[in-house]
Amino acid sequence: MKIKVITTYKPGTWQQYAQRSVTSILQNWPMGVAINCYTEEQFPEQFHPRLKYVDLHRAQPELLNFKQRHKNDPVANGELQQVPGGVHRPGSLQAKGGLDKNKGSYLWDAVRFANKVFCVTHAIKTSKEKKYDYVVWLDADTYTFREMPTKFLEDLLPNDSMLTYLGRENPDLKDGGKYPECGFVGYNLNHPEIVNFANDWEKLYITDEVFSLLEWHDSYVFWHLSKQYRNEKKVKVNDIGYWKKVKGHHVFINSELGLYIDHMKGKRKNLGSSAKNDLRPVRDDAPADVSQIDYWKNVPPSLK
Repeated sequence: MKIKVITTYKPGTWQQYAQRSVTSILQNWPMGVAINCYTEEQFPEQFHPRLKYVDLHRAQPELLNFKQRHKNDPVANGELQQVPGGVHRPGSLQAKGGLDKNKGSYLWDAVRFANKVFCVTHAIKTSKEKKYDYVVWLDADTYTFREMPTKFLEDLLPNDSMLTYLGRENPDLKDGGKYPECGFVGYNLNHPEIVNFANDWEKLYITDEVFSLLEWHDSYVFWHLSKQYRNEKKVKVNDIGYWKKVKGHHVFINSELGLYIDHMKGKRKNLGSSAKNDLRPVRDDAPADVSQIDYWKNVPPSLK
């Protein structure tokens, strides 16, 4: 299986956490895995031949157009202040934003999270041409803490699914669930619908249709489009989260990914790891028990 891992990072955070993440991929992912890092700023000094930098704005001019079009609109950037001719949060009083619905929030920061979308769509279309089998998105605030065998990836990324992701739709509750944790997503380049998926995802931003959705961050938009493909095109997906009996809101580390990778969501970036109290009790039918891994035995007990 030929795999390319891609990531991006916020300008100014390369030394804060992104370099650590990329270095850990280089050290611990299988040697045959290619690595592309999309960036909006001057490339850091090249420090490994396997790592390729991609100028995101040059590669994706439609992304730059979207950001320029909405850069001075506070609402499109997650804030509340409306401007003449600007966008509006649709049905925000009914949104599932909880306390966020009446304040500035990442849930509606379309400009910030558009970067990730256009990294993925560019990688899908350019990597498919070069005969890769999978593009894997990995957030730059992750840390691969031990060597990952090739078989782990081969088992994780099936040939018959278009997407592999950390879902948070509980099949037992049937409550509609929550948008996925998109710190890790696998895109099957051999699937006949994958390029259509990428084009439709970009179109939501090119046409500004993204602002008609309930939320505008990349995970919600991904969820919206993946459900559309599941329902209308009967596309098969591989949910390695709640559908595999994984528990907890921090589904990334409680899934089988936690056997090899930590994800420093939010204030965990300052701590440098997740904490023991992020881990949840394991069911007998869960895919992995990460608590037995040495790395998790040595993390702090809590985020405090």
